[in-house]
Order: sequence, then C-alpha cells, then structure tokens
Amino acid sequence: MADVPVKYEARRLIKPDPDTGQGDTDMTSVPTSDTTSAGRARHESEKPSTDGTNYIEQLVSSASLPDLEDGVQVGLGLLEDLKSPLEKAQDAANTQAAQWRQLIQQLQGQAEPARTVVGVVGNTGAGKSSVINALLDEERLIPTNGMRACTASATEISYNYSNDPEKLYRAEIEFISAENWSQELRALLGDLIDGNGIVSRECNNPDSEAGLAYSKIKAVYPRRSKEDIANSDSSELSQELLVRSVLGTVKRLNSTTSGDLFEGLQHYVDSKEKKDRQMEYWPLIKVVKIFCKAPALSTGAVIVDLPGVQDSNAARAAVADSYMKTCTGLWITAAIQRAVDDKTAKNLLGESFKRQLKYDGTYSAVTFICTKTDDILESEVSSSLDIKGEVTEYWRQIETLNQTHKTLEVQIQHMESEKNDLEYQLDDLEQKFDSWDDLLVKLTTGETVYRPSEDSKKRKRKTDLGRQHKRQNAVDSLSDSDYLEDSDDANNKESDQSFDQKIPLTEEDIEEQLANMKTQKKELGKSKRNLKEKISKLKKDAAQASTDKAALQSEAKMLCIKGRNEYSRDAIKNDFAMGIKELNQESAIEEDEAAFDPDEDTQNYDEIVRSLPVFCVSARAYQKLAGRLQHDAVQIDGFLSQDDTEIPQLQEHAKKLTESVRLNTSQSFLNELNQLLNSMKLWAFDGTRLAVSNKYQEIDELFLRTRLVSLQKDLHKAVKDFQSSLRHTLRERLYSTFDRLIPAASDNAVATANGWGAAKSLGGLFWATYKATCRHDGDFSGRSGPRDFNAELFEPISRRLAGSWERAFQRRIPTAVEDFIRSCKQIVQAFHDDCIAGVKSAAANPAGLHTLNQQIRFHMVMLDTIPTSFRPEIAEKQRDANRGFIPVIQSAMQPAYDACMRERGRGTYVRMKSIMEAHVDIARNTMFRQACDAVKREVDAMCTAIEQLMMAHLGKLFTMLERDYLATLVGEDAEFLAAVPWAERKLRGEMRPILEEADSRFAELCVPVSASDVDHEDGAVGSEQAADNLIARQLEAESSNVEPVVKPEPL
Repeated sequence: MADVPVKYEARRLIKPDPDTGQGDTDMTSVPTSDTTSAGRARHESEKPSTDGTNYIEQLVSSASLPDLEDGVQVGLGLLEDLKSPLEKAQDAANTQAAQWRQLIQQLQGQAEPARTVVGVVGNTGAGKSSVINALLDEERLIPTNGMRACTASATEISYNYSNDPEKLYRAEIEFISAENWSQELRALLGDLIDGNGIVSRECNNPDSEAGLAYSKIKAVYPRRSKEDIANSDSSELSQELLVRSVLGTVKRLNSTTSGDLFEGLQHYVDSKEKKDRQMEYWPLIKVVKIFCKAPALSTGAVIVDLPGVQDSNAARAAVADSYMKTCTGLWITAAIQRAVDDKTAKNLLGESFKRQLKYDGTYSAVTFICTKTDDILESEVSSSLDIKGEVTEYWRQIETLNQTHKTLEVQIQHMESEKNDLEYQLDDLEQKFDSWDDLLVKLTTGETVYRPSEDSKKRKRKTDLGRQHKRQNAVDSLSDSDYLEDSDDANNKESDQSFDQKIPLTEEDIEEQLANMKTQKKELGKSKRNLKEKISKLKKDAAQASTDKAALQSEAKMLCIKGRNEYSRDAIKNDFAMGIKELNQESAIEEDEAAFDPDEDTQNYDEIVRSLPVFCVSARAYQKLAGRLQHDAVQIDGFLSQDDTEIPQLQEHAKKLTESVRLNTSQSFLNELNQLLNSMKLWAFDGTRLAVSNKYQEIDELFLRTRLVSLQKDLHKAVKDFQSSLRHTLRERLYSTFDRLIPAASDNAVATANGWGAAKSLGGLFWATYKATCRHDGDFSGRSGPRDFNAELFEPISRRLAGSWERAFQRRIPTAVEDFIRSCKQIVQAFHDDCIAGVKSAAANPAGLHTLNQQIRFHMVMLDTIPTSFRPEIAEKQRDANRGFIPVIQSAMQPAYDACMRERGRGTYVRMKSIMEAHVDIARNTMFRQACDAVKREVDAMCTAIEQLMMAHLGKLFTMLERDYLATLVGEDAEFLAAVPWAERKLRGEMRPILEEADSRFAELCVPVSASDVDHEDGAVGSEQAADNLIARQLEAESSNVEPVVKPEPL
C-alpha cells in the first residue's frame, strides 16, 4: 500500500507580499487560467452540481440486471468519449492524460463478466450429448465417438460472438503435445505387449486393457502390423512425420450450418472402421471447443461435456480435472430409469467424487438432469406410483373407444356392401335402359322388336368373399325340398320369359318400360346418396374415436411421465440431502465421536431439498416437437408441448446461472465508474477555491497528511489482523487435523497395499490389472472399474479431513473476510468524518465536500464487493491445494510401481506383491507427512496471495482517498496553479463538458427512488442526508471561526 505512488506534487504555501501590507488574515480567490471577472464567473458556473442527483448511484441500487447491463454499455461509451481528449494530450508534457487514460483502460477491462463454466457429467448411456444438442437447439452439433466414453476428450461449447456470416459455427480442435503422446504411447505399449515381447492375445477384446491400447495405436498407425507395433518403441512412433504434424497444433473449422460443422468435426473425432486405412485423430485430441449462437448460451454460460478423468492420457485427464476445478455449475445426468434405482443423487457417481465436491465446496452448484423420460411403460409406472386408479380410468375409456371404433367399422363395412349392391343395381338398370332405348329407336325405323333376354344383358357381378361365403352358407342350409321348389319356380319363370320374347313390342310397351326404369333409377340413386351420407358420418365418428383414443393414450402416458418425474425429482432431492447429511455425520464422528449428536443437524437439509435443481427431460421428444429428427420415428405420446419435455426450462436455467456473475460485474463496473468520474471532476474543476491564510493552510495540510498516514497504518494493520486470523483458523482447523490423521494413514498403509493382491473374492485384483495399475502410476480404470492406489493409501486422511476442510474454507475464512471488510469500512468512515470536521478550510468548497460525500459511499460499496472478487481466487487456490495430496503420494510410490513393471516370468505376481508391501512399509513413515506439508505450503501461498490482493485493493483505495481529499480539502495554491502548463489547463477545459453531462447519460435507465429506498448496511456509511448534515454543521462552524472573505483580486 505504501509503495503506490501519488501523482501529486508537494504544494508550496503562499507567502504574503510585503508591499501590499496584507497579513495572514487575507483570503484570496485563486483562479486557474482566466483572471477576468467574467472568466471567474463562467468558471464558477462550470462547477459540478450539488443538487444530490446521481443517476449512476440510483441505477446500481435499484435497477434490474438488463438495465444494469445497459448502463454498462452507456458507461463504456462514456469512457470512450473521455479517452478521446486524453489520447490527443497524452504526448504533451506535464499533463495527467496518461494517468487518467490508464485508469480508464483498467476500468474498461473490468466490464467483461467472468466465464460461467458448467460441467456436464454422467455415465455411458445417460444421453449427455442428446441433452446438450437439445439445449443448443441443434439436431446434431456435439461430436460423438464410437469408442468407450473414457477415451473421449472434453468438449467445450460457448457462445459465438463473431458476426461473420461465414463463421456462424466455429470449432477449435486442440491436439496433445508430442511429449504427452510419447508418454501415453509408453503406457499403451506396456498394456499391449506381453511378457514375451509380442502383442497380447487380448488385443482383439475391446473390453480388455490390451484391446483398448491396440485400438488407440492402430487408429493412429493403421498401416503398422502387430509385429511392427511390437518391435517399435514410443519414441519411434511419436516421431512419425504425419503424427508430428498434428501434435501440439490447433485445427480451426468454420461453417455456416451446424450440419457441416458436425461433419467436419466427425472427421477428427470419429472412430468408425475405415476401409482406406487412413490415420484417425481421436486419440490425439486434447480438447474440442465449439462456438455457436445458441440462445441458451447468449448470457455467457459455457457448457463442457466432461467424459470423466479416468483416461490413460495425462493431458486429457488434466483438462477434465481443470474444468472440474473451475466449474461454476455441475450438471449430473442419469437416465431416469436408473436415477432413482441407483441412488445417483446419494451415491453421486462414487464416494470419491462426492468427497471431492465437499472439498471444493461445489455441492450448491449441482444440478441433476434425469434423461429419457419418454422411455416408459405405463403399466409398471402406474402400479409403483399409486396412480393405477387414474390410469385404469383412462384405460377403461380407451377400451370403450376401442369397442366403439370396432362397432363403427362393422357398420361401415355393412353399409359399404349395401352401397355396392345399389351401384350394381344402378349399373344393371342403366344397361337395361340402354337396351330398351335401342328397341325404341329400331321400332321407329319400322323394325319389329321383341322383349330382350334378361340374362344376356347381365354382367357378371363382382362380389366380395364375405358375400360369397354368406351365399354359400344360405345354399348349404336349404333342404332338398326347398331346392326342388326353387328349381320349379325358376323353370316356370324362364318359360314365361321365353313366351314374352316371342310377342312383338309396341311403342306404348317400350315407353312404359323406360318410364318404370327411370323411376327405379331415381329411387336407387336416392338410396345410394343416403347410404353415402351415413357412411361418411360413421367414418367421421370412427376417426373421432381414433383421435379421442390417441388423446387419452397420450394423456395417460403424460400422467405416468409426470408422475414418475415428480417422484424422481422428490426422491433425488431427498437422496442428495441425505448424502450430504451422511457425509457431515461421518466428518463429525471422525472429528469428535464423543461429542457427536445424530439429532443435531449441522445444515438446513430442508433448504437443500428445496433448492436443488432437478430437471426430467426428453431430448428426443423436444427435438421432434421442434421439427427436427424428420428421418427418425420418434414417439412423442405424452408430450403435448415442448415445455412438457422440460428442455426449455433447462435452457432458462442455463441463462440464469450467469445472473449472479453478471450482476456483480455490472454493479462493480458502475460503482468504479462513479468513483472515477468524481475523481476526474475534482481534478478538472479544481483551481477556484478560496485560499485561507498561511497559518490555516499549514494547519489543514498538516492535519490531512497526518490523518492520511494514520489511515495507511490502520488499513495495513487491518490486513495484518486478517492474516493473523486466517492463519490461526488454518492451524486450528487444518494443520492440527493433519497431525492427528497422519498416524492413522501410516498404520493402515500396509494392510491397504496387501488388499490389492488379495483374492478377488476379497476385493483383490487380477494380476494383469494389478500390473496395469502399476504401469499407469497407480491410477487405472480397467475391466474391474477404476482403481487409484495412491488415493486408497491416502483415504484414511481424505475421508476424515473433508469436514474440517469444508468448514475452514466455506465458513471460517468467509467470516474472517467479512470481519475484515467491516473493519476497513469503519476505518475509512472514521477518516472521512475526521477530515470533514478537522479541516478548517473545508467550508470554502461546499461542492467539493458534496462530491467527497458521494465518493465515500462509493468506496463503501466497493469495499463490500471485495469478498466477491476474492471468492474465485480463494476457491481456485484451495481447489488446487486439496488436489495436491495425491501427486505427492504417487511420487513416493513411483519406485515401487517401476519395480513391479520390470517383473517378468514365473512368480511375477508374488514378487510384485512383495515389492509393493516392502516399499509401502518404508514409505508410510514419510510420504503422508510430505503430502500434508506440500498442501500446507500451497495453502500458505494462498494466504500470501490473498494478502497481496488485499494490499492491492486497499492501496488503490488509499491512492484515491489521498488524491481526492488533498485536491478537495487542501487544493492547489496560487503559485502552483499559475505554473500549471497550458496543455494541462486546456485538457481540463476539454474534459469539463463531458464530465458535466456524464451522469445525465444514465437518467433514462433510472426509476425515481426516494431517499428511504437506499439502505446502507449497519449505518456504517450513513445516509446521504446525514453526511450533508455533517457538512452543514461544519460550514456553520467555519462561518463563526474563519476570517472574513474579501473581494477576490486578480493574480
């Protein structure tokens, strides 16, 4: 703080002129540049207004986030306007242009909010990629990899701020370095090559260590045979020209569509079999970054698809772990069928993962996403959720509609048959009519005509199988006598017909026959129309029944989906809270078992249940309802709208995650802008104060400078007191716990190591997995799941330390920071009050006093923001520190891992276990202390960094206070002002108009507020009215004590 230079020259006191006869009682007005009466009057009118209006302050205290962000944009425009005259004058000698321009640039850099990183984790098959694609409103954007999930790289997706139409979608593919690839090749070759120096027979088993290693090596070196690979080493392989051209580079892709970018990415991340045996890139990728214009990311959220940290490549594992450390939010995905059954919320992807969240203090950042809600069996769900009665009623109505539909279909079929009969009759009648009409024509030409034969004119009727079947049944049912009677009638009819055909027809006979047929045609046509109307109505009824049935089926499914969603949501919330409670209770028991009270809750678990965000989503249904997946037969029964899929709610959740950071950034920027504007006003409008006598000038300046020295000492002491409190907390809460737990870890170490080589039924490892774990420095994920020898050795400490670590960093240290800020505010407020009351000439500058009154409020607000600015720094460093134990253990165990790897031949496994046990027995005496000491050094370094940050903040504050209070309460004497360079006076003159109207630029964003609406914490600052009252009292006191003011004389 003392090292920060103050850019103000020491003022020289005015001495009385002996020729004028004026003594110490004279007071003279000292103008800066214009000594005429008109100039003084104009300059006096240019002083800042003292009416108390401050739109920026109103905006910060009462505006919404959109208005605050609009205010930031207005502020950035204002800063650009302020920079313009400063940039023109920065090369001129003896001006403060460079200093003000630097402050403006620093403030401009603070307008960009910090990144809000959201890590998305989940087991294979949880549907992470589908959810992220739906979140982005893209059918396919996130690249997929055909290999196992643990081999994929992290994928970061953020908003694309480019306005280039050719770059609507962008991607950056970062490849690992040559050193990283060489290291991974050594491990892969160790997994692949057996004790005889040849490729293991297990290489064709994709689930084995050798199979995974072979797939990676073969992907990058497709033309190498097994013999070539067995005879190669990591250095030779990593030096291949094509591979070297990729390693350590970044490939950039630009596209106008998401589909094109997806295809471009697939070229690098896809692991499908290729017939052309070209090199594949996916094993070499470190991280993929995608930039798109998804509305869900428009507020600054960055989504990171984290495939897990169990990766044989150290670079990719480090990237995943780095994201985990910096995540503002953590989304845990699980298929809804398994989310509750597997107790995902409670088990939280494993005990070590859950404990790491406790160390990092990120439990409150967790969001659960249950996926695949469209995958459901109503019968199972309705029974288990006690909604069977409601669903049964739906099924009853559906069955009724089924029966209705079947009945209608039978009626429609019957009427269609009748309609066909009528059509046949009409067709037959039409032919008869044509035949009789032909007879009439022939008769009119003089021919003799006879009645036509009925059978000869008939066409063979087409009948359906049903009617044929009925007809056959009717014939079969006739008795022999019935058949004989019908046969006789038919013979008689044919005989009569034959007789009629021999009698010539008259015109009257034909006309009569035609008239009869017309009547028949009319009646048949009417009957047909009636039938068609009835059929049409029945078809509509059947269609409506089908529609109603589908609607009821969808409603029944929706009832089951929503019922399961709510059940899952409640279960996950409660499981999550109980998981935290169990972890807290374990910590309490480990810390002091005698004092443990199971009925005493250390946290409000009901609040945890209430506040945990849980979303039950269907990505496929959302995509289908959004008009995508046109080529996929996706069933969307049970989802009436996109909101039913809960993807829109998840999108809003992503937007809201950034609100806190954006709010803090906007408020901090506007507060610092206000401070800067006030300081610049005090500088630009300085030069017309009334100078008091030498005696009072000396007293005022001596008092103010003495008070500044005390302020500096008090602030410095506040930092030292905070550091003392912080280190005491760490000694009490952490370091003493280290000392208590190290013996427990040492006592358990040998038994832990022996457990690795025990029988599989007792939790031991297969010899090949044991050796593979040694080959991967003790941390390996094989067929039996992930194992970390180093973490298991340290587990007696890490399990019991979690509670103390959390209390230290999540409770004690934040409390200490709050106490520190409270102390600083009291110190600054006391300084302000003393200066206003103690400087005798303060009454000469009421406008300046009002500005200082505003400034002190802004300083208090800025002090309140210090914890927010410190929080990310503390979080990052403590997360780095709590990850510092295991690397030290791994380093201490490395000689044993190397020795085990070298074992070959008969008795290998026995010798490996013997080597491991002997090494652990020796290393246990030192490695746990070394690990704790290493972390202690990191934590101490964190304390030093925090102290430096505090000193920097308070140094900046002290500089502003020193500059503003000296300029306002002491000012510059006439001799100094007369010597102010013309360039400086000109610059101040150019800045004044911009500064005068600066605050009014924010007027449109402000809602008028009363003084009572502005609340100041604990009265530390006091209201603006209280400060003004203090100024008024000081002015009144000065009016009775200060010597009379005489008419200003020109310099």
